[in-house]
Amino acid sequence: MDWTEIQVAVAAKDVEVASAIAHMVVPYGIYIEDYSDLEEVAPQVAHIDLIDEELLARDREHAVIHLYIPADQAPMEAVSFLTGRLEEEGIGHTLSTGEIAEEDWAFGWKKYYHPLPIGQRLVVCPSWEHYEKSPGQVVVTLDPGMAFGTGTHHTTKLCLERLQEVVRPGCSVLDVGCGSGILAISSLLCGAGSAVLCDIDETAVKVARENAALNGVAERCTVVQGDLATGVQGRFDVIFANIVADIVIRLLPDVKPHLNEGGVLVASGIVDVRRDEVLAAMEQAGLTVLDVREEKGWYAITCRA
Repeated sequence: MDWTEIQVAVAAKDVEVASAIAHMVVPYGIYIEDYSDLEEVAPQVAHIDLIDEELLARDREHAVIHLYIPADQAPMEAVSFLTGRLEEEGIGHTLSTGEIAEEDWAFGWKKYYHPLPIGQRLVVCPSWEHYEKSPGQVVVTLDPGMAFGTGTHHTTKLCLERLQEVVRPGCSVLDVGCGSGILAISSLLCGAGSAVLCDIDETAVKVARENAALNGVAERCTVVQGDLATGVQGRFDVIFANIVADIVIRLLPDVKPHLNEGGVLVASGIVDVRRDEVLAAMEQAGLTVLDVREEKGWYAITCRA
C-alpha cells in the first residue's frame, strides 16, 4: 500500500499545539522532528561525540511534524483540515506532501543488514539471508521488523558477547525490554532451558513471538506485554535489561526478588556519562558488580545479588 506523507514545519515553540492538531488527523501516531533541546537532552542518552554531525547541524528554531495517510483515506482532506486549524490557532507553517511506498518506508533498511558474527560462537542472521555456519557456531535467525534489536548496536552486541559467558545449560532467563527478542532467543539457542520476555511495546511483543517461532524456541519462552518486569512471576538465573540508564536505575530495586541464588543481571544501554550513576544505584540496591564492559562510549554492566 502507498502512503501520502504530509510534512508540517512550524516554529519549535508551536510544536505542542500543532502536534495536538495533527493527532486529530492521525490518531494512530505521528513523527516529530524537534531539535530545539538537542544539546540539553543528547548528553543524557549519548556521548556528544557519538552524535552525527548532520544531526547537530539541524535547525533548532523549527520543528517538522510528519503524518502518513493511506492513499484510500483522502489525504487532501487531511491537508485542508490541518491548514484550517493551524490558521485558526495563528500558527505559521509550511506544508508539503509526497508519496511513499510502504516497502520503502518499512523495509528499505534491509539492504544494509547482513549476517553478523558476535563473540566466540554467535551469528545473527537476518531471515532473508542464507548463512552456512561453521562447526560450533550458533545462528540466530532474526527479522526485527519495527522492533529494536538487530545485534548491530553497541549495547546489544555487548549483551550478546556477555550472554555467551553467563548462560548455562538449562538456566532460566528474563529479558526486560526484549525488543526483537534477540537476547532471550540467543540464550535459548545457547542452551538456556526457558525464557520470559517482556516489553511495553505491542509491536515488540508481536515481533519477539514471531522470532521465537522462526528459531524453533517458541515452546520454551513466554512473551508478555508490560512495563519492566511488572506482572512477571518467579526467579531467574540470568536477567537482561538492554534499555537506557534511567530505566535500568528504576528496575534495580525489583531485581533481587527475581534472581535465583548466584543469578546475574546484565544491564546495558548505558552511555558513558551515566555509568557512575548506574554503578552507584546498583550498590544502593545491594548488587555486587562483577564485570564492566565498554564499546564506543556505551557500557554493559554485569552484577549479582
